[in-house]
Order: sequence, then structure tokens, then C-alpha cells
Amino acid sequence: MNHNKWVAYLVRCSDRSLYCGVSNDLKNRLVEHNSGKGAKYTRSRRPVELVGISSELTKSEALKLEYRIKQLPADLKITELQKKEKEMTVNQDLKALLKEFKALGNKVEKLTKAVEKAEKTQAKAAKAMTVKKAPVRKKPVAKKKAPVKKRSAAVKSRTTGAKKTTVKKTPRKAK
Repeated sequence: MNHNKWVAYLVRCSDRSLYCGVSNDLKNRLVEHNSGKGAKYTRSRRPVELVGISSELTKSEALKLEYRIKQLPADLKITELQKKEKEMTVNQDLKALLKEFKALGNKVEKLTKAVEKAEKTQAKAAKAMTVKKAPVRKKPVAKKKAPVKKRSAAVKSRTTGAKKTTVKKTPRKAK
């Protein structure tokens, strides 16, 4: 048994009385009860036999269930333990169903994606079959005009009629 999971249990003592307890290792606890090292109540009422056990609970839940059982009269104790066990079984079944539904939802989602992908590829294939492409015609290549040469500044000034200004040189006087 997992040491993080606890159970509430009922044992019948040799004098036909009931004892309720909690444990995270039920086999070991029953050995302790029968060897005289268990609860003080069961030491003088050996041997004990297991008559009821709850499903696995947290420690807090097991202690609460033990308290509720100890508050009941003896004829209702076993019924209360069985009732709690049925509730836990129903909860476990519901959790298992929820897990299965989630798994089925994931499978449906994957199948939907696969169908959509298949439909897209079928649509592409159908389109390719119905529309035949016309042969590609080459566009005639236009003849390129010869590039215009750039004129130098001296040539431009001659052709545009711009006048050159000349500076007259004056002779130097000798000393």
C-alpha cells in the first residue's frame, strides 16, 4: 500500500465488539493488533479480524471518516464504511470517465485535422486536373537603345555659345 494513501478500517474483536482505526499500512497494522502491540482496546480482545475497509483516502479524509464511524452505533458502523466506499468508487469511476472523454476529444481533434488536410490535398489535385495550363510564351525582347554619351564641360560651353572671359595681363615694371 502506498504510504501517502490512508484507509479507515473496522476489525471485529474476539468479544464481538468493533474497533475502528486508520492506517497507511493496513497489513502491518493488523499484525500489530493481533500481536498485542496495536491499540490498547484490541490488546485484551485478541484475535481481531478485518470486517471493513474504505478506499484509499488522504490522511485528513481517513481521520474524518474514522471520527464519523466512531460516533455511530455498532449496527450502523459497517454500513457507513460501505457507504463511503461506494461514494469513493463512484468518484473514481467519474474521474476515469472524464479522462476517457478527454482522450476521445483529443483523438477527434486529430482526426478532424487529418480530414481537413486530406480535403485540401484533394481540392488541389482536382483543381490541377480541371485547369490545364497554357504553354508559357516568351515575351519578345525589346531592343535596347544605345546609351547617350555625356558631354564634357568644355564641349558644352562651345555648343551653348557661352563666352569665355579672358583676363589681360599687365607687364611688370622693372626697378
